[in-house]
Amino acid sequence: MTLFFLSELLMLAASAILVHRQAQAQPVILALFVLCLFLGLALVRSMMTGLQRNAARQAQEKLRDMEIEQLAALVGARQDVDSLRSTLTASCRIPEDLEEEIPSLYVSRCANPVVDAILFRKSREMKEQNIRCRLRASLPEKLDLDPAILLSLFSNLLDNAAQAAVQCPIHCRYVVLEAILHRNCLICTCENSVTEKAALTPGVSSRGTPGHGHGLQILEDLCRSHGGQLSGSVAEGRCRLQATLWIGDRS
Repeated sequence: MTLFFLSELLMLAASAILVHRQAQAQPVILALFVLCLFLGLALVRSMMTGLQRNAARQAQEKLRDMEIEQLAALVGARQDVDSLRSTLTASCRIPEDLEEEIPSLYVSRCANPVVDAILFRKSREMKEQNIRCRLRASLPEKLDLDPAILLSLFSNLLDNAAQAAVQCPIHCRYVVLEAILHRNCLICTCENSVTEKAALTPGVSSRGTPGHGHGLQILEDLCRSHGGQLSGSVAEGRCRLQATLWIGDRS
């Protein structure tokens, strides 16, 4: 706002000079207009930076909510495990091999905490929609990729898949996701059930349209901006999407 008012004042000053001294003030007026143009560009750049920071902050808040939900579920699962152990121990019917397996009843889906939180949240949402899912991500704990990018990638892939799968009969609903890091390329493959009328329609976000569409344009733009691509096909009641993103050097 300061830049805006300053540029307006400069424009008024230039107008006043132009009225009183047209011939003598031309160099000054030109300089003032150039300065106003510079301030205008600076204002636009400042606004864009503010929008980017706001988007990043919202993504961080959403990820934090996911991690809190995941932690709460982990605590609840641990309490259930302790209760089960106490019950079995009291009845003297707990074998040693089961005792060793009990701590692993709550299984993390990915070493990367951001991706793990996203997969945890989406798996719970699909369970509520009666969608069978298998979500696996063989990714390192640390990735040189903005958490907001990971959130956009996995959320749009899985939301798009769930939206298509939920259109199918309950016994046919499924979503399978595999994510790996091959050298410096992040490869995400997502397969899900679809209806006979389903089609890949990037850019269409209407929930009334069967099949895919929701989030595809976002995924395409995201992959393209990181040197990758989004490819997919629909056949025999299933849809398969593959998203690739390059992280760092491509060599």
